Amino acid sequence: MGCRRLAILLTLMVGVGFLGCDQAPSLPQKSYGDSLVIITYHPPTSINPLTSVSSISSLLVEVVFDGLVRIGEDLEARPSLASSWQISDNGLRWTFLLRRGVRFHDGVEFTARDVKFTLDEIVHSKSIGLYTGGLADLINSIQIRDTYTVEILLKRPSPSFIYNMEVGILPAHLLQGKGPLEEFGLHPVGTGSFRLSQWKEKEITLEANRDYFLGRPYLDKIVVRVYPSQELAWARLMRGEGDFFGPVDPSVYDFLKQVRPLQIYHSYNLHYSIVVFNNDREPFHDRRVRRALNYAIDKGYMIQKALMGKGRPAAGPVWPRSWAYDPAVKPYPYDPRRALALLREAGWRDTDGDHILDKEGKRFSFTLVILEGDETKRRTAMYLQQQLWEVGILMDVKTFPAASIDFLFQGEFDAVLLEIYSHVYPDFSYNVWHSSQIGRGANIGHYRSGIVDELIENARRTQDREDARRIYYKFQEEIHDNPPGIFLYWADTLIGVHKRFRGVKFSPTRSIAYVHEWYVPKQEQKYNK
Repeated sequence: MGCRRLAILLTLMVGVGFLGCDQAPSLPQKSYGDSLVIITYHPPTSINPLTSVSSISSLLVEVVFDGLVRIGEDLEARPSLASSWQISDNGLRWTFLLRRGVRFHDGVEFTARDVKFTLDEIVHSKSIGLYTGGLADLINSIQIRDTYTVEILLKRPSPSFIYNMEVGILPAHLLQGKGPLEEFGLHPVGTGSFRLSQWKEKEITLEANRDYFLGRPYLDKIVVRVYPSQELAWARLMRGEGDFFGPVDPSVYDFLKQVRPLQIYHSYNLHYSIVVFNNDREPFHDRRVRRALNYAIDKGYMIQKALMGKGRPAAGPVWPRSWAYDPAVKPYPYDPRRALALLREAGWRDTDGDHILDKEGKRFSFTLVILEGDETKRRTAMYLQQQLWEVGILMDVKTFPAASIDFLFQGEFDAVLLEIYSHVYPDFSYNVWHSSQIGRGANIGHYRSGIVDELIENARRTQDREDARRIYYKFQEEIHDNPPGIFLYWADTLIGVHKRFRGVKFSPTRSIAYVHEWYVPKQEQKYNK
């Protein structure tokens, strides 16, 4: 359960796509050889596409597993394990034709049986998972038509369904009838461009899959080295002990730009930072309080100080580059007077002159939990603490390790600072903000809004994009006016890669999905096998 829950929330690295870099390197002749050494401060917990879609674990999922489709740089679904697909006129029947001759890392051929097993695991799983709500409530049945053909019948038409088919496919021959999948994540077997070779406490090694169906990767290995803190991780990178680190903390961006061997890439970020309130706890069950705290935060100042200007304020959960994004919904302005007025309306006043608001003898104080070792979150929490103090609210800060996240799903928190995945298709908000996903999906804040539920459901039913756009506009208005927490910002994603690597590009939804195309010119190669 811990791995599944970790996968939902610690969205620290997944979902970045190439935008550009400070100086594009030239592209000499491609050569085989060398290794990519990834530096991280988050130890991987599992390599499993159903339970590991965050942090460094998600990076490894991207290269160990493939989905039926891959989201291209144009944000459209492209063939991957599926060579093509067909949709019935009513939008309910999807028929996927699979590539032939693809093999798992253990040599067993990939077939329709593996697709059915993976999707059945998602649909029928009783565990909390990131895909549970999105697909379990959508798929009616999965049928194997022949060895290389799968037919999926939906309960209703869904334009977003194809985006979910990027989920990695599991090997049925290893897992069917074997119980929980958590153990598999420590010994993963996929069809991807790299296969697990060795897993030590502070180092993981992947070797190139020479039989990869898209062609042998140019690199021989991917090595992940784990360090105890963010600061130590990027320090090791500057000393030449690694080749890849992301996200780069904005506070060291200008300094790292001066490190000659390092290329800083600017990437898409499909995550918004938000303070999620426990809506079942006082005083956050009161909508007026939640709105007040949004007015109490100067997001522009926070972006300048915590992100060094590398980000933009968030007004809601829809990605600003999405066709469904409503530019008319603006982030809450910094208005402490309006914040205090709403708090007074909710019964919070400073009755004893100590500057801290109180109500019925209880002071307005709460604890914000943040992931340990993340300097950006630490700085953000510091400015949150400062600005809330100015309106008479006490906020303590407590850190938690990545492996100890169950307490969030058990409701044992006041507020938590997270980065939440938005996805290229806005239907992903169903998994996070629909009330049915409390205790089942990613709605850990126990946010409930009948209007939000209805709007998300209506948007899922329509196949007309313009109709869906109108519905999502209303959804953004409603969740803005009835916020589940404090929508903070969309931080720029900065990734450091050693300059010897060529052909570097990123997927909008997966950061190193194209690493099989990266290469190092022979004369610049650093590591032997």
